[in-house]
Amino acid sequence: MRRSTRCPSRPTSGPRGRARRTRRHPLREVLRRRLRQARHDGAERGWTLPELLVAMTIFLGLIAIVTSILVTVSYQTRDNLARTRAVDQAQLGLRQIDRQVRSGNVISDPAAETISSSGVAPYYSLRVYTQTDGVFQCVQWRVVYPAGSSYGELQYRSWQPSWQVTGGVDDWSVVARDIVRPSSATPVAGDPSTWPPFYVDSTSPAEASSTAQTVRVTLRIKDPEQREQSKPATVTSVLTGRNTVYGYPSDACAAVPAP
Repeated sequence: MRRSTRCPSRPTSGPRGRARRTRRHPLREVLRRRLRQARHDGAERGWTLPELLVAMTIFLGLIAIVTSILVTVSYQTRDNLARTRAVDQAQLGLRQIDRQVRSGNVISDPAAETISSSGVAPYYSLRVYTQTDGVFQCVQWRVVYPAGSSYGELQYRSWQPSWQVTGGVDDWSVVARDIVRPSSATPVAGDPSTWPPFYVDSTSPAEASSTAQTVRVTLRIKDPEQREQSKPATVTSVLTGRNTVYGYPSDACAAVPAP
């Protein structure tokens, strides 16, 4: 018989051969198992009590900060609106005083005003003999504080120079409200906080450099709706009588009707 020369067959990985075994790395299996377990545990895990308290504390702190900012902005907006209303009233009165003073022939010194002629203390009343719009008349301004109130009113009236014969005395009318007092009853030239409503500053350059009469008008306004710590707005101006250089008699409006 003939001897076979075929070599013994080697195992193959083909479809007909015996499949090779694949060995899995033990460390990789452990990591996969733990990762799968961690995912499963994380899906069911909730908040602990300390974590919940910390989150709530941070949330409440943020709400408190935002609320405080909104309240502050609201107060500031209200103060600004109230201050704007008060300043508008004061500026309206100041423009009217300026118009009368600039056409004034004689300006009485506010320091010489008396309660019997104006109803208020010195520096709180101003009399002007003016010819606004070509009409000669006496006008009087005053800041009066109602009893029990810290907010004053800017009032105005006028009369004919011959009122004792012809009559023609107008009643007081309110031009502006919510006027607060200066910080001191005695005016100090270098301290604006002490300036009264009507004040002649003999040391001012305007008074020293001109023969015309000048007067400083200062109105401090604070709306009652403003907060207590809110500062009042100040409207001030130095007014000069245009016609006071022509030598009109100083007693043109000396006779004053009862206030």
